[in-house]
Amino acid sequence: MNNIYLKKIPQQGFATISSSLQQFVQHSYQFQFTSIFWCLTGEALFNIDGQKHRFLPGQIIICPRGCNILLLDITSDFSARLLGLSKHIWLASRSSFTPESMEDIERIPHTGGTTEPEKEFVSNIFRQIDLMEQMITNNPNSNEYCRKNVILSVNALLLYMQEIKNKCEHTGKNLTIENRDKLFNEFRVMLTHKFREERSVQYYADNLKVSTRHLNTICQRASGQNAKEIIDQYTIIELQVVLMYTHKSFQELVKDFHFPDQSYLNRYFKRHTGYSLSEFRAKGVMVD
Repeated sequence: MNNIYLKKIPQQGFATISSSLQQFVQHSYQFQFTSIFWCLTGEALFNIDGQKHRFLPGQIIICPRGCNILLLDITSDFSARLLGLSKHIWLASRSSFTPESMEDIERIPHTGGTTEPEKEFVSNIFRQIDLMEQMITNNPNSNEYCRKNVILSVNALLLYMQEIKNKCEHTGKNLTIENRDKLFNEFRVMLTHKFREERSVQYYADNLKVSTRHLNTICQRASGQNAKEIIDQYTIIELQVVLMYTHKSFQELVKDFHFPDQSYLNRYFKRHTGYSLSEFRAKGVMVD
């Protein structure tokens, strides 16, 4: 990955680049930042977190921070735009989306840009982000203004991808992923619906009719994390989003996330982030 591109993301919160992605061919890479790919020309065959995807012109893929990518095959004319986002920018951009809706659009190629208006829409989003990057380069004091504009642009892109998905489902198009690990997918789907109420690995294993050991093995193979780590990460990210972008009281969080009491929630949050609930809300910065 281009070093200048990678250095820009933590400095300004986002960065864009055009690439043929040749560096990914037959080399596994773990994303340090959430990355959005937009295929311009050619075709590629990706393996993302153990699942195969064919990437075609006009398609968009969101690769969350921490996921693993391997480019299995590529045509000589392949090119793509790549947008990298810091954790803060990404979570601010997707704060209006439920975990369930994000689960539906992450890691899956979405076919867009098939009409001229659609192509122009996506192109304008990337053009807007390019302008924000140029503005920061010319005037570092515009950083906060540019970040807010990027958040709005990425949010618009997510809404567009959600609309593509809904349209494809309505017309009966097949968006099935090749060779999906069925058990891991079922676990993730169940988690998006139940993580506020259930954070026990035993609960998910019982409902999937497997042992906790087998579920942990499947999760480790697919994501590099065991089931408990995935559950806790999911919960902590959503708690951080709610703390930063809503005015809900801590007691409301206890109720919404089904914790025994506020003291327990505070200890749980601090164990995973290093901050108490009040410290985090005052700090206002996402914790990796």
